[in-house]
Amino acid sequence: MNGRCVNRRRLLTAIGTAAGVGLAGCLGGSVDGPFPDADWREGDGLDVETLATSHVESAVEAGGATLFSTAETTYDGEGDPSPWLPSQEYESSYDLENGRSYLRQELTGSGEPDVIERYVVDGEALVRERTGGEVRYGRQAVERTTGDFEEALRSEALVGIRVPQGDDDSGETTYAGLGNWDPNADGEGEIDGRPTARFVSESFDGDRDVPEAVETASATVHVFESGFVPRIEQSWEGPHDDGTATVAVDVEYRDRGATVAEPEWAEEARVETEG
Repeated sequence: MNGRCVNRRRLLTAIGTAAGVGLAGCLGGSVDGPFPDADWREGDGLDVETLATSHVESAVEAGGATLFSTAETTYDGEGDPSPWLPSQEYESSYDLENGRSYLRQELTGSGEPDVIERYVVDGEALVRERTGGEVRYGRQAVERTTGDFEEALRSEALVGIRVPQGDDDSGETTYAGLGNWDPNADGEGEIDGRPTARFVSESFDGDRDVPEAVETASATVHVFESGFVPRIEQSWEGPHDDGTATVAVDVEYRDRGATVAEPEWAEEARVETEG
């Protein structure tokens, strides 16, 4: 379980602390693409702080949202590189009205099921781990108020957009995420049948664990007129250990306001952990 938690942290590092499209772009002149008067635009670039605020507030006002991410990784060297980010899926959903959350992480490159799920409701967390043909359950009490659920949603909604990293020499908080790229507006896109403003970049200015050095990179970000970010796509390639690593991470935000349903395995988890 600890190993999976490490993998989750690495995925969040990939999609949160070293991802996205950043501040920059043309100041003045005409603005390329839709929604030219949106307050989250900065010329042909993005005002990341404003965008992060509008995105998070949209998720909170809707009563919840789902974060769904995939990481696809390859390595052409010998043996197992270190550090490494395994190919995986990560999903987290929050339902503020009913005080429920659901998390799932699945390692997708092993060929056998390797999945951990966590469902929180009514003061308890139920956990299901599936490795190969083996299934294990866990159960623990949790103290999580309505405010705690909202804070957890806010934190998760920032993944890939604007993640605080700590203080720099001046004592000011520094941020990673969309600020690591130099975006340019690239016209109109479409997500779920709705128009988006699309931004692209092939200029990455950030530190990564995998690959150790970035030789080529690209990112695409979609933004609804409201300032909600439905999708971020990123990829990096470069030398790593004794070979070359490629990493592609997609981040999607879905299901604003949807109810988190109890998973089918929840009752079995309660029975297996009773007593």
